[in-house]
Amino acid sequence: MKETLEIGLLIIGDEILSGKRNDKHFSQSKEILHEKGLIIDWVFYVRDNLSDLEKFLRMTLKSNATVFSFGGIGSTPDDLTRQACANALGVQLEPNEEAIDLIKKSCESRGMDITSARLEMGNFPENSDIIPNEVNGFPGFSMKRHFFFPGFPNMAKPMMQWVLEEKYSGYFSDCGEIEFYFKVSNLFESSISDSLKSLEKIYSLVSFYSLPSISREKIDKESISLELGIKYRGENFKMHDVQACFEGAKRDLRQEIKKLGGVILEESIEKR
Repeated sequence: MKETLEIGLLIIGDEILSGKRNDKHFSQSKEILHEKGLIIDWVFYVRDNLSDLEKFLRMTLKSNATVFSFGGIGSTPDDLTRQACANALGVQLEPNEEAIDLIKKSCESRGMDITSARLEMGNFPENSDIIPNEVNGFPGFSMKRHFFFPGFPNMAKPMMQWVLEEKYSGYFSDCGEIEFYFKVSNLFESSISDSLKSLEKIYSLVSFYSLPSISREKIDKESISLELGIKYRGENFKMHDVQACFEGAKRDLRQEIKKLGGVILEESIEKR
């Protein structure tokens, strides 16, 4: 079975957590990844605080996850991501010669002064690799499957696309996840929860879920509908044992719904 790629997002900034600015990184990242048949496994939102950032990065750097980080690599007092990464790794920030050269060239081409604040944005944790920034020429950096981008979505987008093409093209697939579901009425979620747990033990290559909806304040069988589904990571779906598991799970879930008195209103399959 092909190795599954775990992907996480680290989205940084007080302005996002306060609601002053709406986050666009999650939706943009989801779109970029889905185009390559990849999915997001988790997302952390972290404020501009050195100890918090260091804590999260210590945790993620010990994992096997591929992490895309957005924000905090500028030169103002609240740009703390570069230092937090260095602290988490136990290394120093140092001028990256390639990054410094790119910053100088960018400033010269745009008639901007080469200031200490601008050059500071080329200070990265020791042994970092750079990530080109086609928008303004000020690069991001990477360390141990962690990729650090500016907090501007228009800059982060081509940088993330570049990383995926350069580092992860072997993981691209037709879709990231396949999901089959039944829309069901006349059935309480609690009535089928034990059946779902039992089915998941039998069909261990897929996962089961329930998504209830309530149409009015009074909770009864008429007001509740369920979306009962089965899903699987798309990169391995062409394998025969996975397909057989998926089909068996669909068959047995249908039987359980009918046995418990549920009415199937709709069934569908989605690939994303």
